[in-house]
Amino acid sequence: MSTATMTDPKATVLPLLEGSTWPGAAEALAHVNALPVPSIKTEAWKYTRVGKLFNHPYATAKGDAHVTLPARLPFEVTRVVFVNGHLRADLSDDLKAQPHVVIDSLQHHLSHGPVRNHYGFITPVNERLFSAMNASAPTDGLLLLVFKNTTVEKPIHVLRITTDGGQLIQPRDLFLIQEGAKAEVIEEHVSTSLDVTTSLVNSVRESYVAEGAELLVHKLQRDAAAHIAQESVQVDAKGHYSISTTTLEGSLVRNDINVSLSGPEAHAELNGVYLLNGTTHCDNHTYIGHDVPDCTSDELYKGIIAEKGTGVFNGKVYVKQDAQRTRAYQSNANILQGDDARIFTKPELEIYADDVKCSHGCTIGRLDEKGLFYLRSRGVSEPEARRMLSHAFMTDVLERISNEDWRKHLAALIDAKLEAL
Repeated sequence: MSTATMTDPKATVLPLLEGSTWPGAAEALAHVNALPVPSIKTEAWKYTRVGKLFNHPYATAKGDAHVTLPARLPFEVTRVVFVNGHLRADLSDDLKAQPHVVIDSLQHHLSHGPVRNHYGFITPVNERLFSAMNASAPTDGLLLLVFKNTTVEKPIHVLRITTDGGQLIQPRDLFLIQEGAKAEVIEEHVSTSLDVTTSLVNSVRESYVAEGAELLVHKLQRDAAAHIAQESVQVDAKGHYSISTTTLEGSLVRNDINVSLSGPEAHAELNGVYLLNGTTHCDNHTYIGHDVPDCTSDELYKGIIAEKGTGVFNGKVYVKQDAQRTRAYQSNANILQGDDARIFTKPELEIYADDVKCSHGCTIGRLDEKGLFYLRSRGVSEPEARRMLSHAFMTDVLERISNEDWRKHLAALIDAKLEAL
């Protein structure tokens, strides 16, 4: 049994973390007991108050819940369905259709060599409470293994559905993209009822992009549950990693992305859009480590915050002393709609090499009043004019998405959300 007392706020989750047989679970649980819940005195969490997530007990996630699946995406994909964190093969497509590609439940492969050699190596459990919680008792997860020089024929659509409130759901993914391989993943988080705001989705994904490999990830968050996510990525020489994160719903959302560029000519591109209203809180924390020479990174996040929504952006680019000829760019822009909307933004560069080209910046403002007046003077209604200007504000982020079908689908969802702001 846990040594925590009932006065420990973590006592609401500890009973669900004990007895796990996943690799490293015992060590992770020890760190859960030792690590404090982040507070406003914790620099990395000062604007995101997660203490309230431990104010009520959680139940084990229900993998057998009945669900009605949303309509399929309007283009060809391989759909993989998780219900409350559990893989549902009965609701998924044929996951064995393409040779040299493994798409399956991670827990079915824990004893396999590639998984043993990579699981748990780039997400430390001794520094971050939520990572330790996940490692101590994952609910289930997705293994994506793409063998050398294989291109996955269709995007993999990972549909994650939350059905009920009061659940602790801990997805654990491992993506292994071997030398010269290519894969594209669309991850969509949705919920089926309004009471899921009392559920916590605490996810960890480790991704290894080998030499000359390419991994593209598109994440769409429109799940009303609280969502704490950790993306840990290692990119080897001439590898390419790209992630676009779009947040439209969520009671409290925290996206941590930690990328290590560990081989020459490795590249990372991080893009994000967040449209927040009501009392939605979204915190995007990113870290890109330029560990070796001749690597590049590009980062662009844009947000529109309305009503009592709160946005947080903290992006750090770290350039080691030997990482000469680094090229790194970072930008964060925000529009506030209303006096109660808030944004906290902190772009950072920490550079120890002298032959680099790096830039960063942030902006905070309102919709362009001159542009609004111009459209109104030509007969465009005020709501439509605001929607048009807001869409234009997001355009350069959307244009970075190479998948035209997904870009069009996402743009339609963003337009629908803009009408509610």
